[in-house]
Amino acid sequence: MKKLLFFLFIINFKIYSQSENLEFLNISENSKIRGIGGENVSLIKNQNYFFSNPALLSYSNKNITFNYLSYILDINASSILYSDSIKYIGNYGIGVKYFSHGKFDSYDAFGNSLGSFHPKEFVINLGKSVEFKKISIGTNFKFFNSKMYEKTYNGIIIDLGLIYIPNPQKQFSLGAVIKNFGVTLNTDNNEIPFMILIGSTFKPDYMPLRFSLTYARSNIKYDNIIIGGEVLLSKFINVQVGYNQKIGSGFDLPTSKKLKGISYGFQLLLKRININYSKSVLNPISGSNCISISYNLKRM
Repeated sequence: MKKLLFFLFIINFKIYSQSENLEFLNISENSKIRGIGGENVSLIKNQNYFFSNPALLSYSNKNITFNYLSYILDINASSILYSDSIKYIGNYGIGVKYFSHGKFDSYDAFGNSLGSFHPKEFVINLGKSVEFKKISIGTNFKFFNSKMYEKTYNGIIIDLGLIYIPNPQKQFSLGAVIKNFGVTLNTDNNEIPFMILIGSTFKPDYMPLRFSLTYARSNIKYDNIIIGGEVLLSKFINVQVGYNQKIGSGFDLPTSKKLKGISYGFQLLLKRININYSKSVLNPISGSNCISISYNLKRM
């Protein structure tokens, strides 16, 4: 039965991934983001991950962040981000994301081995934001490369993001992002996964809880709703939980009715170091693990 479930999962994953070209651009490898569902554009408490919304750079300190995601089978992703602020430039960020699909063996039509190949993708991101009284606006300028066996895609894309805080005294924020707007450079295939995301994060007064709700719309004709929550146990520790509708349906198994698409994690906040671990439950036989470490370079 386990072999049958695994076989069905592999088939379903291939259909899921092949139907969405360059989808690595939208898979988050940040542990905090994955812990609360996998998408978020309004959480200013995770200011070191400006890939999700470049406007978050306005709330950033001088820090460096490492992310690692063990996704599915031997597929993994990693990234390194640096954010800072300079007098004549303002808030800015630099980041590189790498996505590996593992190792594949290649054969011709007669079964002769042609060796192995390693599909891989990466994106280089330059971010900048400007802060006003209650609104922050930012942009990411990105170059990506995707090499899948005989096909290679290169492109230039941008993100436009916004954060609105109606009342600075209240822990309530609204965020919106237009993501992956651009073109491919060396092919007629323009199926870049363009997205529009709108979300909100709020913390009720006198409660150790924080909630996030995000709606995503893609040009690949899908809608997604992501719900996330945090339990603030202390100023040093919090616990995350989330649900992602798209993951729950995309990795569904016809033989299982168990809940999928959920995620959970915890965060340890020290004086200058942030450590976050999370796990996403894709379905009953598969899950992904993620860890993020952020170091504040500015002395407190």
